[in-house]
Amino acid sequence: MASLETSVTYSSRFNKTIITVLICHFIASFSVLGMPLFLPKVMNGMLAENQQMLIGWFYVLPTVCTALATPWWGRFADKYGKRLSLIRAQLGLALGFIIAGTASEIWQFSIGLIIQGFCGGTFAASNAYLSSQVGKNKLASTLNLTQFSARLSLLTAPVILGLFMGLEAPLKIYCYLALLPLIAAVVITRLPKKEQAHKPNKNSKTIVTATSSLSFNQILLIKFLFSFSTVVSFPYFLPYMQSLQVSNESLIGFYFSLPHLIYLIVVMLNPNWQTRMSAQQLCRYGLAILGISAGLQFQAEVGSWMVFWRLLMGLGICLTFIGLHQSVSALKTSASGLMFGRFDSASKWAGVVAGFCAGIIVQQFTHHTPFLLSMISALLALTIVLFPRFQSQLKDTEHAE
Repeated sequence: MASLETSVTYSSRFNKTIITVLICHFIASFSVLGMPLFLPKVMNGMLAENQQMLIGWFYVLPTVCTALATPWWGRFADKYGKRLSLIRAQLGLALGFIIAGTASEIWQFSIGLIIQGFCGGTFAASNAYLSSQVGKNKLASTLNLTQFSARLSLLTAPVILGLFMGLEAPLKIYCYLALLPLIAAVVITRLPKKEQAHKPNKNSKTIVTATSSLSFNQILLIKFLFSFSTVVSFPYFLPYMQSLQVSNESLIGFYFSLPHLIYLIVVMLNPNWQTRMSAQQLCRYGLAILGISAGLQFQAEVGSWMVFWRLLMGLGICLTFIGLHQSVSALKTSASGLMFGRFDSASKWAGVVAGFCAGIIVQQFTHHTPFLLSMISALLALTIVLFPRFQSQLKDTEHAE
């Protein structure tokens, strides 16, 4: 009886920890993912007419800084504590928002975005902390939930922040948003500091455990190509849909958000089906579906079938994410902070490269062409999953024991 009471108490605290981290991650990513959409309005008056092209550079500036900084902060987390690193990430966001919100010159606003990027990184910090609190058999599903909170903020933040754009000076909204990571930092101080020891539950049903034949460097390369495939079509999705004779902006917004909605719905379903497939199978199916959906969108001439192509894209994204999370959770390493720092950094670099490539290729060809790049990138990632031994010379020196 005492053992049962201890188990219930541990389970309750464990669930509370996960929920708290997810809420804190949501309110942080709400600000980070919501404001970039309104950069043209925020920077109105800061830039001259011939400097409007710089908005694109400011759009990717925090992402570049995060990509550079997350591996370093990962080492910091492994050395000084993952909870401390998570608090640091929330405070870094708050500082960056305050500087950006009080800026009167473009260089001051730039410093705010740079600090947001270099000192933020709440996604990697949240994953690293959760990895110290959950067992390996639950880590993959927990990573799916942090991705869930990011997708949820990506859907809700632009809508909610858009309502406030007409009520307050856009730049000042950064100051109000700084309160969110500050509150999150205070809440996180109440979470467990020490890593938890996890024992398998003898009463739980046997499930297929996550196994991976992929090395960490292979997982990073797949994550880069996968992220590139999903992001490269984002910047010019509006004119792409307009070229398909879809002029209603709310309908275009619905099409844009549909893959994210599918991820939210699928992850909320009973997760038992995920255990019936290996990480490689999930990645194979996901990347294949993603490549097919990108090819279908590339050849589309009208928007009548777009809802089906976007649903297909969402399913591909969801399966690939789940497969990647199973793969990375199966890796044995004592440096989980560095591991998740590099894992997040791969997607950030992919987003930067995808943005630049999309701009260049659209100028040379059409607004359909980014989907061709998306298909090629997904198929390249699929090749690595199908034939991992051809990349076996890649060394995982960072994770050698």
